[in-house]
Amino acid sequence: MNWKIKFIILIIIAIPAFTGYPISSFNSDIVLGITYGSVCYLIVVHAIILLVTGRQFYSNIIALAALISLPVVYVGAGVSFLLFILIPSNAASPSVYSPHYVSLSITMLTVIPLALSLVAVIPFQDFELSLMTSRTGVSKLEKFILMFLRVFNHIVYFVIPNIVETLMEEAQGRKWADMALKSGSRSSVYARIIFLRKKINRIIKNMIQLGVEGICASIQYIPLWAVEISQLPDKSNKIAKR
Repeated sequence: MNWKIKFIILIIIAIPAFTGYPISSFNSDIVLGITYGSVCYLIVVHAIILLVTGRQFYSNIIALAALISLPVVYVGAGVSFLLFILIPSNAASPSVYSPHYVSLSITMLTVIPLALSLVAVIPFQDFELSLMTSRTGVSKLEKFILMFLRVFNHIVYFVIPNIVETLMEEAQGRKWADMALKSGSRSSVYARIIFLRKKINRIIKNMIQLGVEGICASIQYIPLWAVEISQLPDKSNKIAKR
């Protein structure tokens, strides 16, 4: 399937996210914060993304969407709950803000994969190759565009897959350790609380580590690429020589 057709399909699917139609027509709640329309739209969006991008890239998109969405939702809900505990007279109660964060999680897990897919189907690698092999030279603006394309391609096709692979490997390694620790923590409520606290601390540390590694991996080759791109023939010099 041509990338233009894929892009048009995803644009059409994205229209309800901007207009709210026909999602708003099915506003009956399954639970507070989750409507039938939002769930159906979530399913349709993910099914089409899977068909358009393929299974391998779809798994990367879902992993990245989860990495972005879950911290935002849980941190927001945690801050709201903390404010309710500290200043209950001025802060909203959990029954008020909980539906908002439930709805936010559904929205982010729908919109973020859709936005990533819209960007992913555009053949930036082909654009980069055409600029690198241009016989007429490269203008200053095109060099900026080329740097952006180089960083973008590196993040999408190298950094994100490596992060997903790391998460999968660490999850397999932690599975047996968690089972052993959990089985030994059934003796008392206090032991269960210790187990839960250690698990939360480990998740937070892993998220920070992944964030730092992702940033470092994204920018590590920028000086090398800057030198390479700066040595490309300038378009103005080519025209002047003619």
